[in-house]
Amino acid sequence: MSTNLAKMFALVLVFYSGLASANDLAMKRMVEDITNIFMSSMEYIFKNQPLINQKGGNKGELFGQSFISNVKNTYHMKYRQPFPDLDHRAKRMLLQAMVEVLEDNRILLNDAEIGFKGLIPATFAFQLSRKLSIKGIGLTIKFTRHTQSIRNKANIPDEWEVEIMDKIQKEPRIYYDANATLNGKPAYRQFTPLPMKPYCLNCHGAMRNNPLNKGKDPAQWTNIDMTGFTMENWTLKDFGGGVSISIEKSVITE
Repeated sequence: MSTNLAKMFALVLVFYSGLASANDLAMKRMVEDITNIFMSSMEYIFKNQPLINQKGGNKGELFGQSFISNVKNTYHMKYRQPFPDLDHRAKRMLLQAMVEVLEDNRILLNDAEIGFKGLIPATFAFQLSRKLSIKGIGLTIKFTRHTQSIRNKANIPDEWEVEIMDKIQKEPRIYYDANATLNGKPAYRQFTPLPMKPYCLNCHGAMRNNPLNKGKDPAQWTNIDMTGFTMENWTLKDFGGGVSISIEKSVITE
């Protein structure tokens, strides 16, 4: 190979390597955007439990563009930066799926007799994940933890998530993988750990943390939480699991 040809070949390699690196960086940013948008929606759902569980009344803030505006405001307050551009189908479909999940629950949320509606962050996340799966856009969101402590079997971690959670317990941080697989298909994946918060103990803590036991004699306390599950006696020191975001590479194009 001549010297000039070798130089040209080297330049081509550098060029395509640069394109690949730029693409991976763009995908990493998109996965981060999707994660943060999702986390903002979860925080809004948690902070607005009084409105969600209110018996009747005006619940307009929970539906349509009002809900999206509230998620955007939550994003601003949480991350102190502008809401991400909706420059990819996956982001737009995520917001659409959120609106559809709330719409699916409209009758329940507007019920004037039922107090606890059951739309907590965990159930919202599960319904949203199912909605995205049905849409088939290659975006998967899972609120997961180690297998032995999972309530919803649909959220059981796969091999990649188990491996990452083991790493997180040794070195807590966000893990991003540009060369992962999902159901045997190449995918971009990110796992964001969620530390236990005081509000988590309302359902997962001890009986003294159970809001259903407030004001009652300890002899009358129950270890069944508001959602009907047995409380696990977790503490703030326990591993809280996290949010796993996956995007299949084969469907990532606009």
